[in-house]
Amino acid sequence: MGIFDLLSGKEDLRKGGSDCQFNGYLEDYFDSLEEGPVKEVLGALFAKDNSLKIIVKLYLGVSKNSISNAIIRYKDIFKFENKAMAIPYIVYGKKDGKEKALILVDDDYIYAKGLYYSLTEPASAFQEVKNDCVALDFSNKELILDVYDALFYKRAGQIQRDIDKRYFADYDSSFAKALALSKDIGDSCLEGAANADDKEEYIRSCVAKWFLIKKFVYVQYMVDKDILASRHEGNVKQQRNKAKENADAIRFTSVSDMWRYRSYQKG
Repeated sequence: MGIFDLLSGKEDLRKGGSDCQFNGYLEDYFDSLEEGPVKEVLGALFAKDNSLKIIVKLYLGVSKNSISNAIIRYKDIFKFENKAMAIPYIVYGKKDGKEKALILVDDDYIYAKGLYYSLTEPASAFQEVKNDCVALDFSNKELILDVYDALFYKRAGQIQRDIDKRYFADYDSSFAKALALSKDIGDSCLEGAANADDKEEYIRSCVAKWFLIKKFVYVQYMVDKDILASRHEGNVKQQRNKAKENADAIRFTSVSDMWRYRSYQKG
């Protein structure tokens, strides 16, 4: 089954489903958007192809059978079961007999890559179509439009690597950015939980972000063949140990601490 059919099968709230908030033609969703970068980009994609479809807030669970998830060992993420994470937007379509998709986030690019790795990991139904989608954030409209066109005649893996190079000089710079993102969440999460209108959703969001950062730094390191050759002389076990060390360096605040802090503040 291709990526178009896999995504089309996700049932949204309108149909009584719980897979996502919306799944249908981009034309039917577009008018509900507020003015801003998201609407601008989606409008430009629609102008390219008015048959495009979109999934909004596709929920994902975290597989306990995934090797990388077992190594990362971030247990809090499993407390949210099938709604541990949500992909903000997936735009998908068909052209010339090919099915392609864009994972899009209105946040940092690292989260987009983490979501891509989570959606397409070996335990997922999307693993077989991982070469039919690319992950991006909304910060560069022209890049997104170029990438969508390129998806239909270039290898997705090469496109994604080219995108990586736009954001990071190398893995080390991406790891430094990941550490900074993690620290930013940690610096604000307790006060955020204390003042959130929906504390469960706020805490879930923090946990999801920490997991995606961990997923990114681990998998990004493991798929880098240059790192395997230059830093580990082809020794995959050494590479895996270092990737785990990097994931462990992403510090987090526990769910229980975030819940208790708000209870204390309100008390």
